[in-house]
Amino acid sequence: MAEVFISYKRDQRERVRVIADVLRDEKLSVWFDANLEAGRGEGFDAEIEREVTSAYCVLACWTPAALRSIYVRAEAKKGLDRDALVPVLLEECTLPVPFNAIDTVDLTQWHGDKSDPSWCRVLSQLREKVDQGKRDAHARMEHSKAAYDRIDDKIYPGTLAILSRRIAALHEMDAARYHHDIEVLLEWVNSITEKELRYQEHGWELADRQSGGDAWRFWDSGAAAARAEEIVKVRALLTQVDRTLAQSQELLTRSVP
Repeated sequence: MAEVFISYKRDQRERVRVIADVLRDEKLSVWFDANLEAGRGEGFDAEIEREVTSAYCVLACWTPAALRSIYVRAEAKKGLDRDALVPVLLEECTLPVPFNAIDTVDLTQWHGDKSDPSWCRVLSQLREKVDQGKRDAHARMEHSKAAYDRIDDKIYPGTLAILSRRIAALHEMDAARYHHDIEVLLEWVNSITEKELRYQEHGWELADRQSGGDAWRFWDSGAAAARAEEIVKVRALLTQVDRTLAQSQELLTRSVP
């Protein structure tokens, strides 16, 4: 996920490239469709849809041609709908409803000067949207964690305590009776590991696409390596479980003495 998604008409690509380069100099991660590579599996439309809906802000670069583009207008509307839109003028034009109600900075005479007052306004608005987006994302994560912790407090420790008492109460000869408990627990573990795999796959894709972004920093800071070491410990426990079950299986498949 990039911090800034740039929406524009193709005839302005070189001007937009200047904007993207300046934003990257400001340590903001940027996506615009010059990054698209022919032959990518998911297709252009899918990648654009994912990026415009996940970026912290949408920078709409208005020109008469952009206003006639259903794609630019749709991307700008997605940003507007979630209060993430930062619009600028690259050429003189009259904006229609609802875009005419949004403060739009005139960059028609801007050519890359980082100290230009108009550009400084744009950069300030972008940073404000990015910071707000990060705060919102953090709040959602904290809400999710709190919800998980509430479930954890009420269900999982109690469930594991019940299972421990059941295992202690059963004689060794009744071990087969808690086979279903083992299956349920392993299914839960499997669902968690599959979810983590999808998360890490997506994170690696983002890190590969946006150098300097949050996902890239997760690998660069060593946090990814630390998580890998935690997974080593879990895999060791699962290996021990598999080894123990293999020993039981071997005994059960022996011929009658």
